[in-house]
Amino acid sequence: MAGATSRPVTAEQRLSPATVSQDGLAAYAGRLLEAARHYPRERLQRRSFAMPGLDLAVWFASPELADLCAAMLLQQDRTAASPHRAEVFALDADADGWDHPAGWDEHAGFSSREFSQILAAAGRRGFYHHDAPSWQFYDPADGFGVQSLPSGLAMPPWEKASPLRLFLHWAYAQAGMRLTHAATLGFDGRGALIVGASGSGKSGTTLAGVMNGLASVGDDYVAVAQGNQVTAYPVFRQFKQDPSGLRRAGVRLEAIPDSRLNWHGKIEFDPAGLAPGCIADQLEIRAILLPHVARLERTRIEPVGAREAALALVPSAVFQLPGDAEEGFRFFGSIAKRLPAYRLHLSEDPREIADTIAPLLSPEAGHFR
Repeated sequence: MAGATSRPVTAEQRLSPATVSQDGLAAYAGRLLEAARHYPRERLQRRSFAMPGLDLAVWFASPELADLCAAMLLQQDRTAASPHRAEVFALDADADGWDHPAGWDEHAGFSSREFSQILAAAGRRGFYHHDAPSWQFYDPADGFGVQSLPSGLAMPPWEKASPLRLFLHWAYAQAGMRLTHAATLGFDGRGALIVGASGSGKSGTTLAGVMNGLASVGDDYVAVAQGNQVTAYPVFRQFKQDPSGLRRAGVRLEAIPDSRLNWHGKIEFDPAGLAPGCIADQLEIRAILLPHVARLERTRIEPVGAREAALALVPSAVFQLPGDAEEGFRFFGSIAKRLPAYRLHLSEDPREIADTIAPLLSPEAGHFR
């Protein structure tokens, strides 16, 4: 954990290149991390987030970003500190003494794999967003990160519903857990990971379940731990669904306070406002479900092997979250081997879908010997 004292940012630390390429990437990461360590804390707003298995402290230059994170992160109600901690400085060019983020050298090629390899060789993790140049760097050795934005909320559009997502991913990796791109449904503390490519029906299946008596810990990203059992925890508050999917689930758009479409043509909403109590504190994961929008009269369940389950789970879980890919393949490959998996050929009836899934999660179900 970084314990640097607050002192003024030096002129050398403020000096930032106009562009960065492969040759200067590791040095730029080091410069931003070092400048953040010494940025005057009295100019920032500190927020503490009690996440599952992780205490996260964030220093914000932007009150708006601080409020967004507080609204979107789903914290645990606990008093004991976690043994795993991380600290992040969320800074932007409007902050006194903080430079505008450098751009990527347009004459240099950009490879995500090479980008990650360069940083990994320096013991760091990172991400660059091209459209509105912004950077995220993380030093896993001491759980310290920096986010550098052009302005307080000038982040990639997909991160507004899941802010600090990559820092959580990198911190969880160090804690032996993983942030994973998956949906979930559960009943009485037992649940399933719902995985597959975009458009396969993950969010629709989850919404059908929570609107008809099932619980969830998320429909997009969840934290997963492995031990004697596989456990999933909630991280973000929002669900996402397109208007037609909401209507199929029996949700009136007027029931959602803000029904504007996001960058992906979906509406973001708090499911607890539609189905109070639907978000569980955790779920013991008993199976992997692969939905398929088949529009059948009744949902049909088909057992699938570990290889097919891994092909649905691993690529999305690993490639959407850069850094620690090798460990991610091992982690999710292990889950695919240890849990039974089923393809759900879905009907168009939300209640019937929920009624089909619920018995799979019963302790009496023969599927879970």
